[in-house]
Amino acid sequence: MALDFKVLQKVKGNPSAEAAPGRRLKINPGQDYVYDLPKELIYAVNKEFPIESLFSSDEVTSEEFLVKQGKAFMNLVIRNADSDAYRDRTADMIERVAQQTGIRFPHVFERYVELAILALRPRDAWTVTEATTRVLKVRSFNCSLGKKFAEKGINNCQTFCLAACQVAAEQAGTPVQMTCKNEAEGSGLCELTFQKV
Repeated sequence: MALDFKVLQKVKGNPSAEAAPGRRLKINPGQDYVYDLPKELIYAVNKEFPIESLFSSDEVTSEEFLVKQGKAFMNLVIRNADSDAYRDRTADMIERVAQQTGIRFPHVFERYVELAILALRPRDAWTVTEATTRVLKVRSFNCSLGKKFAEKGINNCQTFCLAACQVAAEQAGTPVQMTCKNEAEGSGLCELTFQKV
């Protein structure tokens, strides 16, 4: 016998139909909320951190240089994303839910990772392939940054991304173990895996 969910929702006390009064998140009637990434955030980040600046230095092959640049980039993204000018409804709701549930991974951390991808390479194809309270996987299908590194003969592009993500994890208050699996020959296919420690 199949369950009729409409009947179940009418049963008094059914938790799927009622939320505790103190936990209800209501939208104010008539108030517009911004949920999408503002293009101005991308422009602001690119103005302060043009991608060409990575490749104009002779130190680009140095791991220390890539770590430093990755951290500087993510600090810039976080500073702008959490500013009054660019903080959106999504950020507010993610933080509110994290405070109510005590669960910060993956959503608080994931927001910074996604904003970094969109700010640095807004036209790239990527997706979140797994998002649980223990693991987050982000796959890039056509990483323009990885391709630029490959063109310059640099095969450690993941150093930049992992350093940036470490800053995001610290800001989110979530210790994570990070790995990167990428295809050889600069195809642009890679997958970052973050496992909560």
